[in-house]
Amino acid sequence: MRFIFAPIVLALGVLMMKYSVAITDQFSGKIDFAEKYLGTGIGAGTYTWWKLVGLGLCVLAVFWLFNMLPGSVV
Repeated sequence: MRFIFAPIVLALGVLMMKYSVAITDQFSGKIDFAEKYLGTGIGAGTYTWWKLVGLGLCVLAVFWLFNMLPGSVV
């Protein structure tokens, strides 16, 4: 099952990093805490937040694919 879904999650993470501007424009607008802690301006704040979320998804997908998540038995 993980051999099917992990590559899909990995691709979702890559697309999230690539299209962070489109995601911000379409769905959420500016995220206040991201603007406060990650900076303001062009290419910072909310866009950086979406890139970090996408990177996290990619890392989790690779860990899941190779069965390296803590507590995973199968």
